[in-house]
Amino acid sequence: LLERLDFPRLEPASNESPERAETGTLNHEGLVGAAAGVEWLASLGCGEGRRERLSCTYTAFHERGTELFQRLWSGLSMVSGVRMYGPPPDAPRTPTAAFTVEGVASSEVTRQLAREGVFTSHGDFYALTVVERLGLAPEGLVRAGCACYTTATEVTRLVEGVATIASSHR
Repeated sequence: LLERLDFPRLEPASNESPERAETGTLNHEGLVGAAAGVEWLASLGCGEGRRERLSCTYTAFHERGTELFQRLWSGLSMVSGVRMYGPPPDAPRTPTAAFTVEGVASSEVTRQLAREGVFTSHGDFYALTVVERLGLAPEGLVRAGCACYTTATEVTRLVEGVATIASSHR
């Protein structure tokens, strides 16, 4: 099969299998960096082997993300004029919220929050059909997520910032 496939290559790359499938020099610094990243993540966990430590780390990340996301969802849901989209926190999902603020363009929400040092994004996020069916094109939704480095204070600042924006446009 390797002999029949046409691989783009540069001289002096080999034309003999299996090397003919290699398109160039490996990204050695990327390989070392990725390995160091895996080791760092494993160092955060508990257990005997790397796999067990990684599993422990990712479980802790998931639990923390779930806790912060519940706080984010609950806080934004209580703000008058904010509409949440997507499944609630108790459903299987990523810890990312999509929302709109009544009477305020999503780009403007993002801009105002950025002025306060709270960074969100806005748009259709490659779900243009969904955004169009929701009647939100071309502005789309505001999106905010909770990552392993997100703090509870940052979630509070986001909710308070959105509440300020919503109250000033009523």
